[in-house]
Amino acid sequence: MIRWMNIFKGFLMGICELIPGVSSGTMALLLGIYDEFLGAISRIVTKHYKKAILFLLPLVIGMGIAILTLTSLIEYLLDHHTVPTHWFFIGLVLGVVPMMLRVSDYRVEFRTPHYILVLLAVTMLFALGLVRGNETPPEDLVVTLPLLGKMFFSGILASMTMLLPGISGSLVLLILGSYSIVIYSVNQLKAFNLEILPVLIAVGAGIVLGLLLASRIIQYMLVHYTYLTYALILGLVIGSVFAIYPGLPETVLSWFFTAVAAIAGFIISWFMGKRNKETI
Repeated sequence: MIRWMNIFKGFLMGICELIPGVSSGTMALLLGIYDEFLGAISRIVTKHYKKAILFLLPLVIGMGIAILTLTSLIEYLLDHHTVPTHWFFIGLVLGVVPMMLRVSDYRVEFRTPHYILVLLAVTMLFALGLVRGNETPPEDLVVTLPLLGKMFFSGILASMTMLLPGISGSLVLLILGSYSIVIYSVNQLKAFNLEILPVLIAVGAGIVLGLLLASRIIQYMLVHYTYLTYALILGLVIGSVFAIYPGLPETVLSWFFTAVAAIAGFIISWFMGKRNKETI
């Protein structure tokens, strides 16, 4: 039976994938569907594919609605209200940390290797935050075979990371120089420019392949290296703050709105995590 209420959950996950540095995996964790989400993706090519499709369909619909309807709004907020918008998502990310500490039972289970892995994950995302640049949206995009190959490869890497809470597919696209191309292509498709469609098909095919591979790898890690995987996820969640960090506000009024945005993001995330009893 299809749970159509999951369209809203997919919508929230789709919003996260539009923000470089915020992971839809983090949102799935907060919504209490992370384990079910991974399992459904890995079963899509097994004899249980019908059950997997019934679970994934409303999520995919919700994510698609978010991407098609909110791309322009997210672009506007990031361009004109950069600092408060990013700090809202920083609050959202940091609100996940208390839940991850509870789930991982770090006081009992964590040893020196676990803390080293947390530090390595934080350091990696800090480095990625340093190399992240601001892409200039293409004024005119020519569809070529090398471009399609690049977008297919970008889709694979982006989707493999989007399943991990803490590191987003859009951040990977940004680092690979593909983020602005995807945003441009989505906006062109909304304007009924079908010539750009092959770019989105290439990205989509890469995303599907990446999801199938990553879901199995992450599930294997959670089963056989449970608390090391928890430590990795915790480090990625904390480290993603560096990938989102936009700097500090410049005016008193901006400080006020930024503080409100950050606190609101933290409270929303913390409340959702508190209600979520899933152990991943």
